Formats: sequence, structure tokens, C-alpha cells
Amino acid sequence: MTRLQGDELGAPAERSIKEPADETGTRDVGAFGGVRLRDVLATSAWFGLAAGFLELLLLVVRVQLQEKGFFLRSRHFVWMVPASDLLLFLGLGVLCSFALSKFAGRSANRVVLAIFLFAAVLCQLMLVRGLHSATCVLLAGGLAVRGSPWLERRADGLRRVVRHSLPILFAALAALGSIVFLHDARARVWRRGDRAALAGRDLNVLLIVLDTVRADRLSLYGYDRDTTPNLKRLAERGVRFDHARAAASWTLPSHSNMFTARWPSELGVERRGWLDGGYPTLAEHLRDSGYATGGFVANPFFCGHESGLSRGFQVYADYPITLGEVVRSSSLGWFLTRAAMRAQSLTGAWRPAGSVRDVDLDFSRKDASTVNREFLDWLAKTGPKPFFAFLNFFDAHDPYLLPRGETPRFTPEGLSSRASAMLRDWQKIDKKALGPDEVRIARDAYDDCLAALDQRIGALVDVLRERGELDHTLLILTSDHGEQFGEHGDFGHGLSLHGEEVHVPLLISLPGRLPEGRVVSEAVSLRDLPATVLDVLGLAKNSPFPGASLATTWGASPAEPSQAISTPFSELRGPVDERDVQEHTDARKSLKAVVAENHAYIRRGDGCEQLYNLETDPGETSDESANGALSQVLDACRTALDEVLSTIEPSATR
Repeated sequence: MTRLQGDELGAPAERSIKEPADETGTRDVGAFGGVRLRDVLATSAWFGLAAGFLELLLLVVRVQLQEKGFFLRSRHFVWMVPASDLLLFLGLGVLCSFALSKFAGRSANRVVLAIFLFAAVLCQLMLVRGLHSATCVLLAGGLAVRGSPWLERRADGLRRVVRHSLPILFAALAALGSIVFLHDARARVWRRGDRAALAGRDLNVLLIVLDTVRADRLSLYGYDRDTTPNLKRLAERGVRFDHARAAASWTLPSHSNMFTARWPSELGVERRGWLDGGYPTLAEHLRDSGYATGGFVANPFFCGHESGLSRGFQVYADYPITLGEVVRSSSLGWFLTRAAMRAQSLTGAWRPAGSVRDVDLDFSRKDASTVNREFLDWLAKTGPKPFFAFLNFFDAHDPYLLPRGETPRFTPEGLSSRASAMLRDWQKIDKKALGPDEVRIARDAYDDCLAALDQRIGALVDVLRERGELDHTLLILTSDHGEQFGEHGDFGHGLSLHGEEVHVPLLISLPGRLPEGRVVSEAVSLRDLPATVLDVLGLAKNSPFPGASLATTWGASPAEPSQAISTPFSELRGPVDERDVQEHTDARKSLKAVVAENHAYIRRGDGCEQLYNLETDPGETSDESANGALSQVLDACRTALDEVLSTIEPSATR
């Protein structure tokens, strides 16, 4: 049998390979036609780890120094990236051993080295912005063809490098993983805080945020389709707010406002792109008061760990830690995963509404069932201590496609391939070119997502009731913003401050403590949620949060206006392209809005004004700002807005 120098593959090996069977009948099971699997795997592991750590370094340099942006991946990426390349290269090594078993000697070595070199270079090139995939493949192929003979001639040196550095690379991978997991474990430690403040108190807090859910598409608020029967039943056991307004029309500033009770421009989140540590969050305050805190989010773009919303949560589940997430964390793994999912879609092996979603290609999108499971698993481990849990559901966000296994209720059966493609590529298509039928299909699909989400919320509430948790849990359900479907010429959110984008649902319930079936008709702001929580818990003393408790709204008689609640104020720095929140700096396009005197008032940065009567025109279709008969109302709205702006710190608006 042909002899093979193992060092020519760069891996420690014996100088020759035994014949398949000697005179005693012993077989060398490590040999495959002259290529030793052990040697190839050692070399492939070295290439994988070396490529992974180099890719990690380049990724950090690109994101932190060049783009000054976000990684938009699990905070465990520091070990996931090299681990991904390690797994991919090990698989490549196994394939090479078998596929090249018919070749012998140096020709096999050169081919194997060329394959490893090609994959290692491709990992780095795919991090370069602007390079097409085909270009990356051609460049990597050319370098592999020219570089593999050079490596082969230096096989002895490569062997020594592999032998001495491979254990170090494995140790570095283990160290990175240990650091991240230890950091998470440290955050999980329950900080006892002021136990005296919690003496005799066992009330939990559950904040549920339905990402991208507008109030007027819910049967809870009179919509003619029965999209939310479970929310209607929940409202019968608590307080429903008919005119709740979010502080912004996109995710990050709206969530930040709910967590800190500070206005978006006061926080600077739209300018900066994340919530910094300038103001305390509700999770931090409750954690330090003795509550177990957990966040379970399905929107990794603007609710992930990098957003800053995780501050104060001892457990914060954004990206899953799964084998699939590890593989897709590297550039090569991401490319292969996308290619496989596209192939499944084209062959019909995977049919979410007939097509694969781009959002699924980019990250592991969680459905409501997954968020429920993560929360309930955590809840089972918290023990007797009270908890504060935050759940973010992403099911209603575009592209309005149901999770697998869900049955559409409103979308017509047998959608055409064109309609399916439209929903799949909703984030990329030109919405201005949509016809009435296409807009109707998108609205129907959105309603399907709302109905499916409502079922999952109902299932969660049922489990909490069965476990006996619901009777002593302050449950707050709301949304961060709504969604436009062409009502004011746009599609999506982060585009305006009209009702379809900032009028959101709000339910608050606590059996035995809050009135049942109460409806609050006056306009309220989500800014008051932190103050409301601490008031109901009996922790309002020394509260760090501005605003007022909404308890005054359900405590007063329906005929009496409540006192001291915040003016429903919303703001938008400029139209938001969610892929680059720091682009928009034109002050003329900034928007401020308030609700006062039963009117919605919007002021643009250049002074342009709009005024809508919410009682007679809830869809905000007729601008009354030029109506002289409403001059006093207009003046009252201007005053209300100016009063809010006067409370915002000047330094935050620069």
C-alpha cells in the first residue's frame, strides 16, 4: 500500500500507514485509502479555529471601528464564531477523507490543503462589505490554488504549528465560552436588595409587549374581525384603556420610554441607537428591591442585549443558544444556512405561506410559543420570590407570515406564488407600486398574525391561572407601536405619529385589586407604566421614575377626569430605516405630537402643524389645523406640547 507522510497534511502522524491487515489480522481503522482521518481532522480543526478567531477579530474591527454599529447577534458570538468554523471545518475534514480516499500521496494532500485554505479565506472575504458572494468564491479559489502548493512545500512547519498551537486554540475557545457563561451566571444571582420593602408582599409583575400591534385592528377595540377573543376575555377581568399612546412609533425608543419613564429625546436613543445607563430602568429598580427579573424577547434587532433594554434583568433571553445558532454565527455558516433554507423553499420542503422568509434567513425568529416556553421554564426555577418578567412577542411584525403549524383565518386560501413572494419579500418590495388587492392581502395576513398571537397569549394566561400565579400577578399588556398599511401613504412604522402607528392597546389586570371590566376612555401615555407598577406594588416611595400612576384613572368615577397623569406625547426624530437608525438628522423631518382636548396634534420640525378630531375622525383623515373655529383647541394643543418639551433636559436634544 502507498505510504503517506502524515506531516504533509500538517498534522502529527506516524511516518507510514500500516497495511489494512497484517499477518495477525490487525486492521488500521484510521486509514482511508492512504489518508488518515485522525490527521485530516487535526488539520481541519486547526484551520477551523484559526479561521474562526481571525474572523472574530475582523468582525470586531469592522463593527466597532469601521461601522460603529451593532453585531446583531447573540452576545455569545465571541465563542460561537470560532466554534462554528470549527464544526464546519471538521465536517469538511470528514468529507475530504472519504471523498479523496481513492487518491494517494502528495496529490491528495495538495487537494485537501487547497480545500481548507479556500474555506478559511472565504470566511474572511465574506465579512467585507460590498463584495458579492461570487466574487468572494473566485478570490478564495484563486488564493487556494496558488497557496496550497506553497503550504505543501512547508508541510513540516505546518505540522509543528498544528501540533503546538491546536491545544492553545482549544483552550482559548474554552476560555471565551467560560467567560460569557460565567458572566450570565453571575447576573442570575438574586440580589436581595431591600427585603424590608418586600415584607408581606407577594405580587408579581408581568409586562407583555406585542411588537407592531395597532389597537384598531383588535376586536378588543371594536374591530369587525374577531382577531383577539382571548384579549377580550382578559379585559373583562381588568382595566382596558381605549386611547393609550406610545411615546414613539418604533421599537427601541418606545420600549426605552416604558422602561425608564423618560421621553425618547431625553434618552437620546434615536440619535445613539441604544439605551445607555443614564437613567435607571424598571427592571433595575425591581431587581434591587428583591425581585427576580427575567426578559424574554423575540425581536433581536432592537430588543436584544445590545439595545440596552436588558439592564436589570438577571436572565435575558434574546438569541437562542442552539446548535443552529452556533453554526449560523460565522459568515460561512450564515451563508450555508441561507443557501439550505432557500433550497428547501424552492423544492417545497418548507412552506411558510409557500415561501421562506428573509427574516428567518437572517436570524432565528422566535414565535410566541417559544417565548412562552422560555418564560415558563424560567418561572419554574425562580422559587417563592416575587418576579418581574418582560415578554416581547414579534409574531405580528412583517412579513406577516404565520409560524409553521398555524392555520390562516383571514387570508384567502391558495395564495398565488406572486402573493406569497410579496409577503416573503415584504421588507424589500416597493410598497408604492402595490395595488388594492395586494394591500388587502397584506392586511389579511397581518390579521392572521394577530389572531394566532392572541391564541398564544390565551394559552399563556391559562397556564398561569392553572399554576395559581395569575391571582397575585399584576399583568400589563400593551404594544410598542402600530403599523401603517397605506392610510397616510406609507407602509410600516417609524414613519409618522398618526394613530395607526402610536395608538396601541393597553390592558392592566390584577384579580381582587383592580376593578373588572373597567374602561378608561381618556388618553394616556405608556410613559406612566413604571410609576403605575410601583404604586400598585406599594413601592412608590422614593421612586426614581417621573410620571404618575394610572391608578388615578381607574380609581375615579367615569365622569370625573383623572389627575396628574402624563400628557400623551409622542416623538420621532425622522423617518426610520430600521437598518440604520443613525442616518436621519434632518430636524425639519422630526415630529412631535400630543393628544389634548380630544384632538391629536402633530408638529413637524419646520413648524408645519396638523390637527385631528379623534371623536369624529379617529382615522385622522381630515386636518383641521386651518379651521378657525378650532383656534382655541389648537392653542391648547400647542400649549400642551410646549409644556412637555419644556420638561425635557436641553442637553438631551442637542
